[in-house]
Amino acid sequence: MTVRTLIADDEPLARRALSQLLAAHPDVQLVAECCDGAEVRDALARTSVDVLLLDIRMPELSGLDVAGLLADGRPLVVFVTAHEEFGLPAFDRGAADYLLKPVTQSRLDVALGRVRARLAAEVDAAQYRALPSARTHVDRLVARVGDREVMIPVEDVELIAADDVYAAVHAHRKRYLVRTPLDELERSLSPEQFLRVHRSYIVPLSGVVAIRRTGGGVVLELRNGATVPVSRRRRAELARLHARDARARQ
Repeated sequence: MTVRTLIADDEPLARRALSQLLAAHPDVQLVAECCDGAEVRDALARTSVDVLLLDIRMPELSGLDVAGLLADGRPLVVFVTAHEEFGLPAFDRGAADYLLKPVTQSRLDVALGRVRARLAAEVDAAQYRALPSARTHVDRLVARVGDREVMIPVEDVELIAADDVYAAVHAHRKRYLVRTPLDELERSLSPEQFLRVHRSYIVPLSGVVAIRRTGGGVVLELRNGATVPVSRRRRAELARLHARDARARQ
């Protein structure tokens, strides 16, 4: 597995030191170097990255600001800073690790080991979910309405959106609260019928009428009139499904 890596630090010597340490890892590919958070944001719009090595104090956008912009917690983030006091907010942003300057080879090696373990775990989970024996897809969702339990056939679902810890299911121009977290719903629905396009949205593939690009982003227009964003992490899967459907229509 190649670990595509971006370094961001406003000090050129710090960037050079990190790149030299990374050279000891043949599986690490340095895809970009940035001097501030705004450059990181722009680079991520152009380049696929697995892990960011982010300084915290940078002009334009800080490392913490950049981490707050990441959809679905990806890429992974390793903060690199001379300031110990940022440890708690860094891990609140879901950091894979937190390195204090000056960074040593042994400490960077440990951080990259943690990054590899998390990336490998995601690959294993995806492969497991793809196994036929692991697929137990529901054909209806259950919503509580007053003193009744309403059954919603999955073919009637127009959109599923996060609603705090539960999910709001839109069907027949109505909104139903399903007391199941979005992550659990994603696992229970057939990937042939539904796609998680954002940490807050699952859409029925048959309900997508248009894919539109907007100022560096991608949104879907749905048959029920809703418009939902597509996170950077989910765009590749959306493109794959779109190409598959296009071939099927030929």
